Amino acid sequence: MHPPTPDEVARLFRLAGESNPMLAVFVLVAASTGARRGELVALRWRDLDLERRTATIERGLILAGNVLIEQGTKTHQSRRVSLDEATVAALVEHRARLEKIAAACGVAMTEDPYVFTEAVDASTPWRPDSTTRAFRTLCARAGVEGVRLHDLRHHVATRLLAAGVDVRTVAGRLGHRNPAATLNVYAHFVPEADQQAAEVLGRMFGEAMGR
Repeated sequence: MHPPTPDEVARLFRLAGESNPMLAVFVLVAASTGARRGELVALRWRDLDLERRTATIERGLILAGNVLIEQGTKTHQSRRVSLDEATVAALVEHRARLEKIAAACGVAMTEDPYVFTEAVDASTPWRPDSTTRAFRTLCARAGVEGVRLHDLRHHVATRLLAAGVDVRTVAGRLGHRNPAATLNVYAHFVPEADQQAAEVLGRMFGEAMGR
């Protein structure tokens, strides 16, 4: 497990934005939601409520042979994830860009468009394998070594836990059924938060002794 640093995620986002804005948005959404690859490529615009800044994750895409199959999430449960302002702004710009491309080609977007798509009418999703290859190429160009697409999910978990976000909230964001599973995977990334806890208790004791 090699979660990228925030600086590395920012580098990937900026570099992708220079040549592939859609990949840049994908990186940002992945690094802010913690969603799985299949869940991200399965996102449709109806899953996003940009006014309320939420994304509903209720399905995923997998490859069976060379066929794309849509199914439920890994845990067969849907979840609603809050979005930050920067991610919402990027998605708004991304939607406008898709609509502009469709209009320039003289077609209308499909009634139920995908968020990440190569089709002019947004009728088909990115393939999971192609997405992984694009991310791997982006990392090589950015000089970010040893980071896989799935590590953006680890980035979300480790940074939130280290910042002191409670494990139930982190587990819910990742789509884990049981918070214990989250701790089993990420417990060794929590020492930074534990040190903060010790300092808080120390300050409280110091203040009490000074009274």
